[in-house]
Formats: sequence, C-alpha cells, structure tokens
Amino acid sequence: MYYTSLMDTPRPGKTRVTSVSLRAETLEAIRARAGKQGVSSYIEEAVQRQLQREAIDEYIAAAEAEHGPVDPAEVSDKAERILAHHAAHRSESAPADAA
Repeated sequence: MYYTSLMDTPRPGKTRVTSVSLRAETLEAIRARAGKQGVSSYIEEAVQRQLQREAIDEYIAAAEAEHGPVDPAEVSDKAERILAHHAAHRSESAPADAA
C-alpha cells in the first residue's frame, strides 16, 4: 500500500532502485516530514542539495587556490548589498494596501 502511493507520483528523469541503510529514528523522521511527497523523493531532494553543496565547496576551493582566500569583510559587504537590493525590490513589488 505504501509503495503503491509512491508510484502514483512520477518523477522526472530515469530512476534506479537501490537499497540504503538508515537508523530507524532517521527513517521515522523522514517519513514524518515527507508526507505525500514520499520517502524516495524526499531523500532524492536531500541528496541533490548535498551534491550541490559539495560542488560549491569544490568551486570555492579551486577559486581560492587560483586567486587566494576570500576577504571575510568583502564577503560581508557584498552580502549586505545583496540583502539591501532584494529588500528594495520586494518593497517595490509589494501590493499597495487597499485601505
């Protein structure tokens, strides 16, 4: 019954069946959070995020090897500018109050 509901939700791309071992508590937590999405989709998305993080870490390491380490003050300054930019655009696109 459980597996039938997973098959009702098609996912893009080719998939292969595999087996993984998880602690019982971990699997219970995944099932509680996955909901209608299903355990396989939840785990797929989590693994994709981890792969993206690792790719970003590798990119940063390569860039730092070529150009030297990033200045934390410069990163902080740019992050503040990005946040300010997004905040300004959010306030511009927010609907006016109908009061």
